[in-house]
Amino acid sequence: MTKPESISSATGPNARGRARAETRTNLVNAGLRLFARLGYDSTSVKQIAQEAGVAQGLLYHYFESKEKLLQAIFQISMEDVRRSFAAAGAIGSSSALEQLIRASFRIVQENQEFWRLSYALRMQPAVLGSLAEPLAEWTTEILGTLERLLRDAGYPAPATEASILFGTIDGIAQHYTMMPATYPLGTIVDALVTRYAGSQKTEAERDTDHGDNLD
Repeated sequence: MTKPESISSATGPNARGRARAETRTNLVNAGLRLFARLGYDSTSVKQIAQEAGVAQGLLYHYFESKEKLLQAIFQISMEDVRRSFAAAGAIGSSSALEQLIRASFRIVQENQEFWRLSYALRMQPAVLGSLAEPLAEWTTEILGTLERLLRDAGYPAPATEASILFGTIDGIAQHYTMMPATYPLGTIVDALVTRYAGSQKTEAERDTDHGDNLD
């Protein structure tokens, strides 16, 4: 016969730690849902607490303000992106470019609600002010990784090409989050991979491609 779990193990430090982590995750998810559905400015701390099923005072035990909760949401997602980019960056050559492109869109698919929130809030001055520093660091980090991979793959002007690729990924992701049920993400990602990682073009061929695209 299985012994019942002792009171000490059920309510010990590990159990309390798990409970705290679960409550924090619940609050983050509740804030994410409401920010995406109602907008950041229109969502109150009281509404977040109600959505999470906790007392408003408990929310302040985990986050000092709604702004701190917003920062926590973005930090979690930025860390996911950093891990994926770091893994791709360790591979080297055009294979890393493919891994990075595909990983970027896997993140968007797995975290659609976050990315809808991100694009919805991007142009709100209050939000941009709150997230200006971490977003600037995140952008610089991504551009640096892309530039290094593109340089390793033999692209001329890798800094410029990195900005183009980053903007392309961002634009595709935004379109996908607006209509995820119908947007042909897989086909478009395959085309993007082919363009950047499918073949090793010479510098003259790439210059010709860029010239053609400007016509």
